[in-house]
Amino acid sequence: MRLGNVVSQHQATHTSINDTMFKKKSLEMLFESPVSDEMIKFLTDHALKVIPRHQQNYMPTPPSTPGAGASTNGSKNGVPSLMTFISRLVRYTNVYTSTLLTTVVYLNRLRALLPADAAGLPTTCHRVFLACLILSAKYHNDSSPLNKHWTRYTDGMFTLRDVNLMERQLLQLFDWDLRVESEELWQNLYALANPIRRDLEKGAQINKLRQQQQQQQKSKQVYYHQRNISACSSTATLLGSRSGSVNSLDILKEYESSPENGYSETYAQKYSLGSGVGPSMSTTTLAPSLAPS
Repeated sequence: MRLGNVVSQHQATHTSINDTMFKKKSLEMLFESPVSDEMIKFLTDHALKVIPRHQQNYMPTPPSTPGAGASTNGSKNGVPSLMTFISRLVRYTNVYTSTLLTTVVYLNRLRALLPADAAGLPTTCHRVFLACLILSAKYHNDSSPLNKHWTRYTDGMFTLRDVNLMERQLLQLFDWDLRVESEELWQNLYALANPIRRDLEKGAQINKLRQQQQQQQKSKQVYYHQRNISACSSTATLLGSRSGSVNSLDILKEYESSPENGYSETYAQKYSLGSGVGPSMSTTTLAPSLAPS
């Protein structure tokens, strides 16, 4: 295997690990955030796709009493809108964000299981969402509301028998398999989680760039410090060699300032004059007037 292939595989593995880490972190941050209107709208859109609106059979109802529909909050035929229904459930139950959003996985599973021409009643999407939420709450939490409590949370829209039936039917459709993998969560919650992942990646890139700049600054400081030490060492060596050498000008000055203004043995020994200086320098050449007659 060539070195280039090894490097490419290493980079691909490193990228894959980072991608998995960012996905996991973005889902964690999404689940830790409070339930928002954006999440409720997201859930509503997915629940409505299970059975499209045009395939819901609306049964004719008698004319309503004038003013009687004021308490339905925009309901049609006495049925509240799905968004209103979900908002009430969230408010009544204080459901965890993770439990609520995992409902989307079950909604999409159900949509894949149902035939394309499946039809339902005006309350079918409400039933489907409630059943998925109940299963998510019971499977992913140590404790969850009982079905009689869920009945109250629907404001009397469904009876206890209805709730028990829809829960049992959904479990049978799922073959009692309610497991949810991380990748399945990511795929179903991509629209909500991916913006968080992009922010995390951008923050990581900024931190990496800042660390590189700090490292470059440290490298420059180390380089200049070592260069200064080297320069000081060279200067000290140069000065040391100069201080240890014999300057002929110093010899003359000391000779001229000597008391006898003449040659002496001590003077010659101090500066190693005579044979030690060289053949061209001798006592006669240095001070000819002092040589004995």
